[in-house]
Amino acid sequence: MLTSFKPMFQGWDYLPLVIDDWLEDSSEVLTWLAIDESDNNKLIAMAQAYEIEPGDWYLRGLRSNPLSNSFQNGIAVISLSKRIKREVIARGAIQVRYGTLDYYNESLRLGSILGFREHFRLAHGNYAVKPMIKEIDKQLEVTVPDNPDPIHVYLSQGSSLQPVENYFFTWWDTRKMKISYLADAKSENLLFQVKKDGGLTGAAMFWHVPWQKFLVLSVMEGSDDALIVLFNKAMERVHELECTSFGITHPSMAEMHRREELFGLPIYGCFTIQLIRKK
Repeated sequence: MLTSFKPMFQGWDYLPLVIDDWLEDSSEVLTWLAIDESDNNKLIAMAQAYEIEPGDWYLRGLRSNPLSNSFQNGIAVISLSKRIKREVIARGAIQVRYGTLDYYNESLRLGSILGFREHFRLAHGNYAVKPMIKEIDKQLEVTVPDNPDPIHVYLSQGSSLQPVENYFFTWWDTRKMKISYLADAKSENLLFQVKKDGGLTGAAMFWHVPWQKFLVLSVMEGSDDALIVLFNKAMERVHELECTSFGITHPSMAEMHRREELFGLPIYGCFTIQLIRKK
């Protein structure tokens, strides 16, 4: 059943890795299945949503069966759209967000059918685990901060990251960075600061995806020397967490490519398209 979705994603789909967890009873997520009862309960379409913050929901796992005919898929997706809207609004949703890669055309088509419109593009690159690179400034000290407050000030007020309108996940938006996100990262040893002569020269917050064995370098700001030291620390955590790959994100593809060069990584990148549907 799940393998029929793979053509949507160029032969790979993460859904089989998480479907058992997704189908468990939960008061925190909503899961929808469109099934053809006349054809041995064949799965035609599915989706799941969860609340990021009050009023703000995220849709994931949006799929339609490429082995079903287009009319059947169309009816299923439209029915799914109406039910999703009705049920998330009943839960207090003001907006629903959805993200996919810019070359997943079928996924983008489904999002459009459900009423989503492009909201923001985030550059990213994924890489296999690589050896740590040599630090270039031994005077730089990288540590997990005792208190996330100075990091919050640094990222929200002193960062070099340029303001981006309608930035997607709020924990990647340094203008809206919440202390709670930083505190959570600190508790997992995923929040780091770089100091030189007692002054803060860089900071980073990483995001671990255990089921995917993946570490995202989601926010990393500072001088180039500080960025290199923070990248080294990220590679340490990649190995400690037994990740098989890691990713870099940034609103600017040009800046992401510059950092790839700085870190000795292949120059690579594509966009995650973030879409939004208002109430």
